[in-house]
Amino acid sequence: MSSITIETSVYNLGDMEMAKRIFAIPDTLVVAVGPPTCIRILYFRALECGQLSKLKLVPIRALDYTFGDYLEKIKGVVEAALRKACYQGIILYVSCPDLLSQTDFDTMIEGLDNPHQIPVEIFKRGPMEKRKTSPSQRLDKIAAKIADFVKTRPLVLSKNAAVCELPPLAADYTGVLSLFPDDEAVCQFLMTGSGCANCPSSIDKLNHNPFIFSRFNDLQAVNGCTNEIGEAITKRFQMNHQTKDIKLFLSIGTPVTFMTGMNDHFLQTCDLFEMTCAIDTNGFQTAEEGVAKALLKIAKATLKKVENRKKRLNIIGYNPFLFGKRQHFDEIETCLTSLGYAVNFLGYESLGSFKTAAEAELNLVFSRHGLSLAKWMAEMFEIPYHFAMPIGIDGFNQWLRAVGTLLKTVIPESYYLNKEPQPCPAFRVLLLGENEILDQLEAAIPNDFGIITIRANKITDQELQQMTVTHVIADPLYQNRINTISYKFIPMPYPSLSGNAFIELDYQYMGQTGYAYLKRFFANEVTA
Repeated sequence: MSSITIETSVYNLGDMEMAKRIFAIPDTLVVAVGPPTCIRILYFRALECGQLSKLKLVPIRALDYTFGDYLEKIKGVVEAALRKACYQGIILYVSCPDLLSQTDFDTMIEGLDNPHQIPVEIFKRGPMEKRKTSPSQRLDKIAAKIADFVKTRPLVLSKNAAVCELPPLAADYTGVLSLFPDDEAVCQFLMTGSGCANCPSSIDKLNHNPFIFSRFNDLQAVNGCTNEIGEAITKRFQMNHQTKDIKLFLSIGTPVTFMTGMNDHFLQTCDLFEMTCAIDTNGFQTAEEGVAKALLKIAKATLKKVENRKKRLNIIGYNPFLFGKRQHFDEIETCLTSLGYAVNFLGYESLGSFKTAAEAELNLVFSRHGLSLAKWMAEMFEIPYHFAMPIGIDGFNQWLRAVGTLLKTVIPESYYLNKEPQPCPAFRVLLLGENEILDQLEAAIPNDFGIITIRANKITDQELQQMTVTHVIADPLYQNRINTISYKFIPMPYPSLSGNAFIELDYQYMGQTGYAYLKRFFANEVTA
């Protein structure tokens, strides 16, 4: 059994060479199966290769693994692809959890309704399989089988017009890795066989802080290798003499450690660091949920009661997977600091943000995933909180009035935003997707512009035409799935969906800057 190693993350898309090879196999569909986080990376590799039409994603939930009844779901997906007659081969791209649980794909394949006997092959990827044969060798055998079939029984194929559905949202453990982006006092350790490091090292890397992660194989995972991981961490830090600068060591779980019970075992590293926190993420929840879980746990381990309050405000619930770059909060921060308050982005400036958090007069909660922490702080430290997102002119003004009331201070009228009178144009705006910013825009756009808004999470071109929509607000990834000729597209990136692909776009949503951003797209027919 090979020894466990600890490595530092490097920014790249991972095994793109293997992705190029698998998508280069002619007339073949890749059906990716596994936890959402395990198949998310494949979407962006297919996007990079220009091959979204050759990928199908089948995310499996934690309960599906618990009950073991998801093979019928996969069978239905494969049989639907066989009926389309678009393919001369189908590859089941299988992830680590299915290898560990010994999912019987072979029996499922034998029972397929497959009258043309199109090859349906299993490609096992990840650290739980690499101990046996190399991925290249396994892929070569699959490609050869499909090529032999094409030579002996060529089919007349119908046109494939399908495009892969949008990827699953970024995983909970990836959200935890976005905390403390510039603080060397925090060391984040991802407990994984290695494959789970791909997304946070590439498309979901939203800041500049590297993390460390483990490499272990299937035998080590099944036998339970928590002690060996602890020894590897100890060896690494003792050799490099790095522990003296680290105040907090975060151990972060993944699907493999969750499914093997490794999340329940404490790493034997507590004597190395001033403080150690184990975050029991599992890869089946979203990045925003992971952030909420981690912030509450870190707060409970670090916050202490104080005697006196200071002119300080905590911002709770900001995370880049919902809000993008912190610069989107510049207008809000400027407003609060000009009132004489120090603004503390809890969990994002540094570990020191927790040391001063209990001194705050008020907690400003900007997303529902900050509520659990705010409620706990209200109970433990009697710090009031206000939950609202200042989006739109009316939304900003209502938020500012509430803040003034809670702080028992008079906010000058000059701080409030003036709404320019707008006629009600014959516009219809579709808000496409599901997140809290779109929730707020659903009310803000009618209030600020007198424009009707419609909500949808998924939509076809035909449905879009029947709605007579004039504008669509969505993450730019949606442009891969809908025809954008007949309306204006307003980009509103949602990094939990699209990672860092569009995070640098010049877009806004809060306060005056958000109002001005939207007005640019309505300006041709909306006059002040």
